[in-house]
Amino acid sequence: MNSLEYILKPYTVESFLSKNWTTEAVFIAGENHNKFSHLFSWEQLNYLLNFHQFKYPDLRLALDEKVLDENANTNLIKQCQDGATLILNGVHKLTPELVHLTSEVKHDFGCGVQINAYCSSPQKQGFSSHYDTHEVFILQIEGTKQWFVFPDTFKYPLPNQKSSTMPPPQGEPYLTCVLKPGDVLYIPRGHWHYAIALDEPSLHLTLGIHCRTGIDFLEWVVDRLRDSEQWRQSMPLCMEPDAAASYINNQITNLNNYLSSSKIYDEYISYLDSSLKPRTTYSLPYQTGFNIFSQGTATKFRNRKFQRVKISELPDCSGYRILVAGKEVSLRGIDISTVEKLFTTETFTGKDVISWLPDYDWEIDIVPLLSRLVVDGVIFVDIDRSHKPISPS
Repeated sequence: MNSLEYILKPYTVESFLSKNWTTEAVFIAGENHNKFSHLFSWEQLNYLLNFHQFKYPDLRLALDEKVLDENANTNLIKQCQDGATLILNGVHKLTPELVHLTSEVKHDFGCGVQINAYCSSPQKQGFSSHYDTHEVFILQIEGTKQWFVFPDTFKYPLPNQKSSTMPPPQGEPYLTCVLKPGDVLYIPRGHWHYAIALDEPSLHLTLGIHCRTGIDFLEWVVDRLRDSEQWRQSMPLCMEPDAAASYINNQITNLNNYLSSSKIYDEYISYLDSSLKPRTTYSLPYQTGFNIFSQGTATKFRNRKFQRVKISELPDCSGYRILVAGKEVSLRGIDISTVEKLFTTETFTGKDVISWLPDYDWEIDIVPLLSRLVVDGVIFVDIDRSHKPISPS
């Protein structure tokens, strides 16, 4: 079951993509109230607040439809007692469970992902009606919260097109629902909404999906064209209207030729893959090159979960170019089957690699290859759980 299936269950992915994705909010009642309890809890929230130093606005408060200024953070408990909503940004970076979830979502969607936590007091409205500039999934952890969702008034807003600059919609919400633990609410980008906790404190996670747009593609094209002399060239002056018109027409032709290139699609997809590289994972002392093969050929290795791997043949046909985890690796003299096994098998041992490369010497060929991949942070040494290893997600 992939991440979207798990979040939406019992609603089907097919129904969601055809009826709701980017177009209409949907409330999904969870099959049990513990559905998301492994992801976050009051205990985990308290742990983060007690043992991490958060700065404004990563930790902020909202009360009576206004975001409070930084000074309000000096007495969080008093503000929460008075009914303020506590918002903690970026919790997806701070707990293993959420790191795992966002890694999987990023892999499945191919988009940027962020998770914020919201702690709300009963019968108090933190935020006024607003819209987000990304797709939103609300995962209810504890308590109950009533939501009101209105149609969009400005289609597909970009990150700098905030709801604070737009007039809110008139009329009634098209969706009203009460979220209980295990429930999900999906709200498309640009759809106005607000919420009020009911009879007890509410704790929920907001999973934000930052999708690419045509504007992102054009910005990538512009960045590429900065390396071209013909695009950096000065335009003719306004006092030369005919020359300026000719220049613009020539550049339009040049742009059309560039965009119609057969390579442009592959180059952009490669760029997207590289931009979705996972967070840096540390695995010491192995990444310093020390004690990698403590168990000899029985040493176990692990690939990152949910990583994107792109394999292409080198121009001289002598091997393969691998793009993985934001890194580029070139391997020569190894068949494509072994290359795929090295970078897509979740766990394998030195003995497995020997079986994949029967004509290669363990000490001369295989040990240097695996050492290079470990030191570069492409694969990881995976030791027995009793030794408390850190398993990369």
